[in-house]
Amino acid sequence: MSKVRARPVACPACGHEWDARLFDSLNGDRIPAQVEDILAGTFERQPCPRCAVELRPEHPMLYVEYSARTWIVMHPPGDRARYALIERGVELVIERNFQAAAPMVAEGVRGARPRLVFGQRMLTEALRGLRAGLSPPLLECAKLLALRRNLGELLRHGPSQLVFEAFDDAGRLRCGIHNLDDDLRIGELSLPADAIAEARASQDAFTQSHPALFTQPYVSACRYLYDES
Repeated sequence: MSKVRARPVACPACGHEWDARLFDSLNGDRIPAQVEDILAGTFERQPCPRCAVELRPEHPMLYVEYSARTWIVMHPPGDRARYALIERGVELVIERNFQAAAPMVAEGVRGARPRLVFGQRMLTEALRGLRAGLSPPLLECAKLLALRRNLGELLRHGPSQLVFEAFDDAGRLRCGIHNLDDDLRIGELSLPADAIAEARASQDAFTQSHPALFTQPYVSACRYLYDES
């Protein structure tokens, strides 16, 4: 079921506050037009009534896509430092939704691994990765390998994260470099076409060194790079 309600929103440019109708939960199987907006990076984008600056309000939301056995809990980026606590709550959210779901629906997604993402941008990345058939843990491992090889370039940006955007014509994984504090896109880095295969070949080592990527809802290299919990 998809639910919408009014939430207070503040413009980051002029500080104007208003109530915007935003999704509490979104069933991607039922409203495919909204899924396309997420993939395009335009989901819930709206102008500030005062200064007309466009923004995507950050807020908690549950995204479900039963056909793809997908459950994604989105939180605002400002909650990232509390990811360990929020992860524990994600299990309760999933359990509560299973209890309310029809038996056939609950059985169809039983055992599906829930995801926790912070911010609209990372929800977009999660769905783009899903559509591209990318394993979330292996994508993050590929990012870690890229970080090791491009440490000097990435460190000059300060705290940042790689965000998968698309495959280019050569099969490379085009990633935006986004400032971790304000989410601004500050650069671009392409991962080699064999980046996922390389990560898969090193999976045993990553399972030992970065086990949470394979077991916990917050599947992000940031949990190791910038652990503030």
